[in-house]
Formats: sequence, structure tokens, C-alpha cells
Amino acid sequence: MTWDIPATVTILTGATPAGAVAGPNDTGATGYLGPCPPAGDRAHHYVLRVVALDVPGLGLAATSTPAVASFSMAMSGHILATAELTATARR
Repeated sequence: MTWDIPATVTILTGATPAGAVAGPNDTGATGYLGPCPPAGDRAHHYVLRVVALDVPGLGLAATSTPAVASFSMAMSGHILATAELTATARR
């Protein structure tokens, strides 16, 4: 999960933008792992969400968990817009 992406960033290329914070993913490592549903299982849904805020940053430590960053009270009252993409994957 990445947060505090500067408003001037218009394209995400894979590298963490300058000024942004790349926190740990659900495994505790930093970085995107991609979908990996169990072989033979039904299609899994993966939701990618972007939230635009009216503040420059959340003020969270880089060690904050995805749950803390997602539901941070720092976002409360500051959300300007959201966008969501749901992808499916199966093996």
C-alpha cells in the first residue's frame, strides 16, 4: 500500500513516487505482490482504490499496516474523490 502520493503525480510507473510512502503489504514486505489465487480455485476479485485528499499527507509512519492506512482517521473529512478498479484473476 502506498500513500502520500503528491498531487502532481499523474502516472504511476511502478516505482514509488518521490514524497510518497510505501508501507508494508499484507505479508509485511514492502511492494506490490500481484494477484495469486490458489491453482484451480474460483476467480478472485482484487480491488484497487485511489483516494484524493485535500491535505498533502496522512502523517502515518511507513510501518503502518494496510488496515491502519486504509481506515486512518487522518482521512476523515478530507476525501475529495475516490476511484476504484476491480480486477479478477484465477490460475
